[in-house]
Amino acid sequence: MMIGMLVWKPHLGTLANSFVMLLVMGWLFFLWIRYRTRYSVNRSLLLLAPKLVCTLLVLIALMDPVWRDARPDENQKVAVITDISSSMDVPDHTSGPRSKRAGKIADEIERKLRGVASVDRYQFDVDVLTSEEKPAKGTRQTDLGRTFVSISEPGDLSICKAVVLLTDGGDEAVRSERLPPVPVYIVGVGTDPSTWDDLEIGNADIPEEVELDTPFKVSAEIVVHSASEAFASKLESVDVQIEKRVDGVYRPSLSKEVDPRKNNGRVTFDLPGESKEGAHHYRLSIKGVRGEMTELNNQRDFVIDVRENSINVLLYGNLLDWDFAHIKKELGSDPTIQLTSVFRKNKDVFIVSGARQDGDAVLAQGLPADEKALGLYTIIVLGSFPADLLKPSSLVALKQYVEEGGNLVLLGGAKSFGMGGYYQTAIEPLIPWKQGSEPGITAGIFPVIMPPEADGHGLSAATAAMMKRVGSPTLASVNKVGPQRSGALALMNASAGNRILSVVALQQYGKGQTLGIATDTLWRWARQDGEISNAFHQFWRDTIRYLSGDFEDGKFLSVAWDRKRYRVSEKAIGEIMVVGRYAEGAVRVTGTVKYDGETGELPVVLKSLSDFETKVFFPRAGDYTIKLDATLSGEPLDTYERMIHVGSSVSEGSDLAVDHPYLDSLGSRSGGSYSREDDTEALLARLDELLEASSDMRDTPVVRMAPLFNLLPIYILILMGVLLWEWILRRRLNIV
Repeated sequence: MMIGMLVWKPHLGTLANSFVMLLVMGWLFFLWIRYRTRYSVNRSLLLLAPKLVCTLLVLIALMDPVWRDARPDENQKVAVITDISSSMDVPDHTSGPRSKRAGKIADEIERKLRGVASVDRYQFDVDVLTSEEKPAKGTRQTDLGRTFVSISEPGDLSICKAVVLLTDGGDEAVRSERLPPVPVYIVGVGTDPSTWDDLEIGNADIPEEVELDTPFKVSAEIVVHSASEAFASKLESVDVQIEKRVDGVYRPSLSKEVDPRKNNGRVTFDLPGESKEGAHHYRLSIKGVRGEMTELNNQRDFVIDVRENSINVLLYGNLLDWDFAHIKKELGSDPTIQLTSVFRKNKDVFIVSGARQDGDAVLAQGLPADEKALGLYTIIVLGSFPADLLKPSSLVALKQYVEEGGNLVLLGGAKSFGMGGYYQTAIEPLIPWKQGSEPGITAGIFPVIMPPEADGHGLSAATAAMMKRVGSPTLASVNKVGPQRSGALALMNASAGNRILSVVALQQYGKGQTLGIATDTLWRWARQDGEISNAFHQFWRDTIRYLSGDFEDGKFLSVAWDRKRYRVSEKAIGEIMVVGRYAEGAVRVTGTVKYDGETGELPVVLKSLSDFETKVFFPRAGDYTIKLDATLSGEPLDTYERMIHVGSSVSEGSDLAVDHPYLDSLGSRSGGSYSREDDTEALLARLDELLEASSDMRDTPVVRMAPLFNLLPIYILILMGVLLWEWILRRRLNIV
């Protein structure tokens, strides 16, 4: 509502105005006394009235009144952006599809703001388009994130007073990290699902990654919306199928008949493993039913990332002790691991079991002295036994194996490290601890402490998270090893009296790495109840995958991203850790991001001595290549590179229900608000309030008003008319 008031701007000063007013009042009083001495009261009033009117008109002109009101600048703009994605074509109301209702709301906004602000019309699907541009043919996706980025960029939209977004919200929530400089008012267009006759694919459990040649499951809920009994009666059985894309064409793979009234309509498919690495495209679909509102949400496309599972592990021991047996069982049960185990039955007899490879026959004579034979394995796990049970040439080959990129795990025990005589062998530099005065394996109760470095490291992060949920984790034995080498990183510690021992330490050596485990009772966790049992499984699972390079880490650089998938307008946060301990300032990390042929620098912030952080913003869909380079005292240390695909992970129209809480939050965060389609009056009131708040106070002269016409000539005519009125009156009264 516009406000206004009358303000006086007299041409004379206060004292002069007062004198004029007294003079006029005295003159009028003198005339009144004069008329009363000659005429009656009525005749005196008739004679005085014209002079009184003329006097008032002259005084008003002298005081020069103006009308002061607040009016918005008519040049200000409001942008109305209408969603034109395919989901807006859904006829979820008797008055027509969502797009038609959104158009009526846009027309109403333009009509209500006419004369207050100009309204510019736009449309959007995967980006903002002008009202004249034609959208793409076929299925049109929704990208709210890109729309918010477009509003934020310099241009016509960023200079508007407000932006109104008419949308059904799309199919997934996007955490937009770049908010526009103007308030965004969102109108959710879409009816309640309880009013629909519709069949849709609901919550789905779909793995993002599976191992090569490993079967996997896909399950989903078949949700029925039945506003009418006639539609509900048709849904006793629904045909659900999974199709696989082959040569660009989806071909049927599996199908099932499901009763959506039972078990929440849950259907599960067991799919065979894939024999090729890479992205494999599938589609889950349900056959449409006559009378259904739309079939847009009857299918869901998804992608399965198939990864190599040939992690060849050699478990080499001396005796079948508890530690060896539990590790063998744990690694052997992992379908992603090809495990070969070797243990010595007696002096000259070795038992080889598990997965066999061409060229592994030499294992029957013990640990090979041939580096190529050792190279058959991605990881070698060495048990606890005296070093003199291995040939010196085998130990030399083991050292060369690690130098050339192999991975070695050294298990603790009574005959490990110093007590096993390994510091006097060729693999001495592979041990993550320096030689100390080891008393052998020590039994007792040793509380486990996860150091801060373990929380963000690919090998130990998941285990560290589990350990926080365990009351008081302990180990029943430790090797009291010497101090860590300068390049080693402690990933698990234990308290032993007044000492803190690193019982799990990782060390880079050459192109490979070694992991030392200074205990032989880690296996006891597997036999306990609760989370501690899961921690044993998680530790070995992540150890094998990290050492094999299955984690996104280099030899020195370890990068943990805050999410697996990103959408447009979101920001990725990468925690960067450089393995080892270095002096402050010795390590420097730089980064770049490459998109659509252009390369830009990434901000890399130092968090502590060797921990860094980087943030990457994604303004558009596509593939972004992230590259990080670490240098130590100016010399190259390690390089990390990863491609991140940014975009929607669901099919258009897969979730047609409007997510009101999400849109409400998005509108509030952008400085605007959210309204449902049947509450546009509240939106118009907010827009009116916003435009009023940006209004300027304006003074319009009453006597000299000229917006429509100049009032001054009329004012003079009125004055002359009053004088004529007095002349006629005096003539009729015979007054000279």
